Amino acid sequence: MALQEKLTSCVRRLFTKTNDMRQAYDFFSNSKVNGSALFLPHQEKTLERIAVEKSEYILAIQDSTSLNYTNHKAKLELGRIGGTRDRYLYGLIQHSTICVTEDNIPLGLIDLRFFHHDDKDTSMDSASRKIEDRHSYRWLEALKVVKEKINSTKKVINISDREGDFFEFLNDLTKDNQLFIVRVKYNRYTGEKHRHQGEKLFKVVDNEDVIGQMQVEIYDPNTKIEKPIELKLKCVSNVKLPRVWRSAGSIKKTDLPIKVNVVKAYNDDYCWVLLTNLPIKTCEEVKRIVKLYRCRWHIEDYHKILKTGYQAEKVYLHSSRQAIENALTMIAISACRFYWLLYVGRQSKEIKANVLFDDYEWKSLFTYFEKRIPINTPTVSEVVNLIARLGGYKNRKNDKPPGIKTFWIGFQFFTVISNTYKRVLKINPNTS
Repeated sequence: MALQEKLTSCVRRLFTKTNDMRQAYDFFSNSKVNGSALFLPHQEKTLERIAVEKSEYILAIQDSTSLNYTNHKAKLELGRIGGTRDRYLYGLIQHSTICVTEDNIPLGLIDLRFFHHDDKDTSMDSASRKIEDRHSYRWLEALKVVKEKINSTKKVINISDREGDFFEFLNDLTKDNQLFIVRVKYNRYTGEKHRHQGEKLFKVVDNEDVIGQMQVEIYDPNTKIEKPIELKLKCVSNVKLPRVWRSAGSIKKTDLPIKVNVVKAYNDDYCWVLLTNLPIKTCEEVKRIVKLYRCRWHIEDYHKILKTGYQAEKVYLHSSRQAIENALTMIAISACRFYWLLYVGRQSKEIKANVLFDDYEWKSLFTYFEKRIPINTPTVSEVVNLIARLGGYKNRKNDKPPGIKTFWIGFQFFTVISNTYKRVLKINPNTS
């Protein structure tokens, strides 16, 4: 509850009372507490939301983000997360799988795991190790969770960025008849065999004619706003990707080439080459694949909230890896709820504020801004805009919806304002 109110990873900021702070440290460090058990209730709630969702497809979006604790000298059991031989970076890597509807409504996390590069023996070349001994195995583990937990009730489209472009992942997706959209990382050879006998993948799709154009919005890191761009479209069906060679035997000789459809959406500045087993017979079907891949920004925004909003790289637990993972699990769950609140506030004009806020919370905002408290409950969107105004949002007619950082800053003030208003109501119930 404290995490949800104060949106921080710092235990000292979460609890002002020394005793509460001490109990929090003891809880995270308790050997009987583990992240998997802490995550389970959230996973169950996510599955409940998926079960009642009317959308035909559920998008399962995987990605990883690094949590850098190199300068936290007191932390224990941390491993390499990147860097060079001259200067390694130490910390943990969080791999998340977030579920989203085809209409872009976030439903929650279905899988969460932490690792670092020293968890595996990296002294041997990657191709010489079994898939279970490589860090990319986390993609297959998450895929297994998605299959076991969701596939029995809903159709799933698995979406990943370039990290998911490796043979074992694509092979498992194909064997299990799971739908997928994976952005290409490797310009591999195509055909029946892997011994450089076919054309390169990019050349195969480049030889096709442009079938149409479409407009999408992307985040511009320079202006920090979303901007529309125009993309040309190409596609090619039934491209064969031959099995790769692994000396460790994680890929069998009986594994057949993978058949995929390839979509290319590009202009002079941007280029997405996507592998999929969704149909691409018409231009509209190709556009749909690009739009679905565009939904991958959900996990990017979620990780931004985790690191920028909750400051997950500043977890001041000078303790074991288990304690740190326990704290990070709680932060991950709270960040997911915060993201859902922000998204609903941006998009929904119908959901009433009392679904997500207590009466005293939304009334405190109207009081603070010296507005007349409405007789009818306002919408979540109205309340979110007021919270964002506390963080500097102008709410002008043509302004974009509030951003993550603006809303996060506003939420800090909102917590103080609403709690103060609640205390005033206790002293003088006639205030409202």
